Amino acid sequence: MQSVYITKTPEETIELGKKLAGKLCPGDTVLLYGDLGTGKTHFTKGIAEGFGITQIIKSPTYAYVNQYPIVDPLWLHCGSIVAPVGCLIQSHKAKRGATKRSEEPQSEARSHATKEQVLYHYDLYRFEEGQDVSSIGFEETVEDMNAVNVVEWADRLGGKLPDKYILVGIQGIESKREISIKFVSPTILSEDKIEEYYEEWATPMHVREHCKQVTNVAMQIARAYIENGEIINLELLYPACMLHDVNRVCDFKEIEKDKFEEEITDEKWEKWQACRLEFKGMHHADIASKILKERGFTDTAELIRLHKSVNIVMSPDIYTMLERKIIYYADKRVKHKEIVDLKERFRDGRARYEKFDGVDDKELFRKVEIQTFKLEKELFKEIGLIPEDIV
Repeated sequence: MQSVYITKTPEETIELGKKLAGKLCPGDTVLLYGDLGTGKTHFTKGIAEGFGITQIIKSPTYAYVNQYPIVDPLWLHCGSIVAPVGCLIQSHKAKRGATKRSEEPQSEARSHATKEQVLYHYDLYRFEEGQDVSSIGFEETVEDMNAVNVVEWADRLGGKLPDKYILVGIQGIESKREISIKFVSPTILSEDKIEEYYEEWATPMHVREHCKQVTNVAMQIARAYIENGEIINLELLYPACMLHDVNRVCDFKEIEKDKFEEEITDEKWEKWQACRLEFKGMHHADIASKILKERGFTDTAELIRLHKSVNIVMSPDIYTMLERKIIYYADKRVKHKEIVDLKERFRDGRARYEKFDGVDDKELFRKVEIQTFKLEKELFKEIGLIPEDIV
């Protein structure tokens, strides 16, 4: 699964690179694939612009690598990964007015990890595929958690790829460019593992259908944003939507065998009872998040955690990334297996759960409803669709 964009001018290619900069975190590596003249350097210029870098960006064909101090880090969406360098971000900004930066990039990688945020721009055109890149410092800078690496002619790396990277493929189609973007990370659960998790947790069939419909809604919105030129991490969003209620049976208010549409075997019933006992008192979003986090899928875990309704009131500032907004909203548009409007979804929620709620809970969910309607307006104003277009 990947996002595909069409650019018609070098300026549009630069703008797309600039938008990708807003999705990057310290330690990320962008691998650029494409023939001569397809726009790899223009895309890199966009990433540099996104980081506030004003130097002229040139392909370091003979030097192999240039490095540029990152002026404006865009790490706010990156969470705890930036905690160790938070003070560096502030001190770096403070120094901007006091020290004039060189307009020329430094043309070799440092021999140790940086203490300031740095963009490393590699050009491997003169390398043979699979040739050892340790001599130019790539293996070191790719491990630098204060740096972002961008690699042109990444095919020259052969199989020596980092564990986490963003793959950008650029193809020339007459005067246009087709640019595909795919996020690869061991912290994202892969799409091919979804069914395994359904089986492991014996997710009820009607819950699976709900998850699929939520995913349908999310993908419609995500595709609209992609057509509008926004970067969406589909590799993260899709599995998270498909598994957001994987443990839903664990926090049902009550369960009865004869209320399910499927045959309930003794094995399945025992799994459910064990789950309900082990995670008693926990919300299903927190259960799934805990399990996935323990298995190393921290990005997927966090996105699933954030579909929990009360978060939009208790922690509204965390909904900065489009992926977070989309999964939250998509879940509120599906009643059981049916796409409905927000008004109906909240009416149904009150009818089903209000008897369990106290006065404080009712007031909280009134605020949730208000904030969710605000989110809907925010989501749709950018993409040329209205909520009724989602089917």
